[in-house]
Amino acid sequence: MMSEIDKGEAFLPFNIPLPFRSPSPLLSLQAVKDSVSSFVRKTTEKIGTLHASPELKETSEPRDADQVHEEEVSAVTCPLEEDTEEKEIHQPPEEDRLQGLRAATAEAVTKLLDPLVLFEPKLLRAVLHEWLSQLEKTFAMKGFAAISNTSSLPEKSNLDTHLLGESEKRVLCEESGEERRVTLGTEEPGGQTTCDSVSSLSEPSADSFQVCPPYAIANSLQKDLVELTTLCLELNVLTSAVESDSRHMDCALQQLSPETLACRFLKKYFFLLDLKRAKESVKLSHYSPCVWDTFVEGLKEMASSTPAYMEMGERDLPTGLQLLDGSVPSHSPLLIAFAARLYDRFGEPALRALIKFYPSISPSDIAQLCRRHPAQFLAYLDSLVKSRPEDQWPSFLEFLLQPESLRLEWLLLAVSHDAPPSTSTVDDEGHPRPHSHLLSWGYSQLILLLIKLPADFATKEKMTDICRSYGFWPGYLTLCLELERRREAFTNIVYLNDVSLMEGDNGWIPETLEEWKLLLHLLQNKNTRPAPQESLNGSLSDGPTPINVENVALLLAKAMGPDRAWSLLQECGLALELSEKFTRTCDILRIAERRQRALIQGMLEKCDRFLWSQQA
Repeated sequence: MMSEIDKGEAFLPFNIPLPFRSPSPLLSLQAVKDSVSSFVRKTTEKIGTLHASPELKETSEPRDADQVHEEEVSAVTCPLEEDTEEKEIHQPPEEDRLQGLRAATAEAVTKLLDPLVLFEPKLLRAVLHEWLSQLEKTFAMKGFAAISNTSSLPEKSNLDTHLLGESEKRVLCEESGEERRVTLGTEEPGGQTTCDSVSSLSEPSADSFQVCPPYAIANSLQKDLVELTTLCLELNVLTSAVESDSRHMDCALQQLSPETLACRFLKKYFFLLDLKRAKESVKLSHYSPCVWDTFVEGLKEMASSTPAYMEMGERDLPTGLQLLDGSVPSHSPLLIAFAARLYDRFGEPALRALIKFYPSISPSDIAQLCRRHPAQFLAYLDSLVKSRPEDQWPSFLEFLLQPESLRLEWLLLAVSHDAPPSTSTVDDEGHPRPHSHLLSWGYSQLILLLIKLPADFATKEKMTDICRSYGFWPGYLTLCLELERRREAFTNIVYLNDVSLMEGDNGWIPETLEEWKLLLHLLQNKNTRPAPQESLNGSLSDGPTPINVENVALLLAKAMGPDRAWSLLQECGLALELSEKFTRTCDILRIAERRQRALIQGMLEKCDRFLWSQQA
């Protein structure tokens, strides 16, 4: 006599070989019954009403063998329901969906282990194109859009990682995967249609991000997928071989800019990216601002479901910083999303406050956030450098200059913001205006730090040209003397008309007789074409001591001695322009020189007597 399970097996309305069926018919039938029961239970909870089917009755009341027999026979007489059930059974599980991708991934990883492929860009890109075609096939299936909508529902995300945990992914896949069989084209309780058209099923909306994996992906496969997807972004492999095979698609893709393709790639495969590497790739390789904006929008999409992110939109800046410090790990890529939210609300004060999160938030990140307001980046950079002890400013700034090309960019920003107008620093002929080196520059300390850092000759020359064109004369003179352009430096010192530039320990004093002659010659030319040399406030009396023949002659007498100075002045024909002050000063210098000689002579005699006494 047949048991209940035997009778059920005899009248099973389908006989399809399934990969998960056991060789034993008894176990196979039990597995099918359990699967159907689980399917009915979960879909009943999410959907109000469904068409009546024999399987639904299994969950409502106990049945004996005859009832099971009658229901299964009636199912055979309903071709439509049988076709539906066969569709459900034909639907491959996640492992089957990912089987092709798993094989393609293993093949790609194996090829990349070959040095001939890894170090040959063309071969490397070809491997990635081929693998990307399989990735497109896997995640462009009809069920993808429905799963995408399910996975994009608000969930609590762990800020320590941008992917769901393995257990969470399995639950998500089990629920959404079984729902997909009956909810396709139906309306969910919230009123949102799961699928609107066949075209929307092919891939996610262009305006939406896929921030969570649509399938449960094993850790080993997930690791390889993340590596290859991120490598595609870094090497700008953004289209697949599948798309290139179609002439229509290829023509459409050719009309898209590289920036558009990068944004499209980010949105489709955001859940497969190593976000730290992706951030650096976007900053260094994709120069269009829209690519960075797209990346940050993806981070915001991931962070939007967290309580701290929502609460930050309602609090003041100090509270927001406390939330950021206490809720987001310092190594989390989502830190940029929180920083962007603070900046959107509070502007420059938020940037200055973000220096406490260095190095998790780097200057290059801030430069991208406030690229529309470069002056705000300067305020951040200036505050960041000055947050260290003063003796560490040069070394710290040099450490921040990665890559080296940032030096010129930052210098241009610093000399063009919070600076005096060029009409105040440069005259109509391009020469320095008198005393314009005393004007106030908002970032003068930062500019001088950038100028004094070690750099190659070509970079120093470019920096010199920048300082000259913007009229930052302290930096220009420093660079001229460093580059041995001393003639040019002394020429501009004469135009600046401030003798203090040649005095003190940091003054620019001629070192050779030829340089003194050059300086005196420049003064002669200056006297032949007199021009009013007013100070910054328009008064001759209030400004610094001007550079004239007598003041330079005094410096010459102090440096070379009164007698040699007098000879040089006579040689240049400038002796007649000197006043009695110069004569008295020379007399004083001669007296001081004689006294100094006498003092030295007396000391030498004492030393001599001491040495002879020691020998005796």
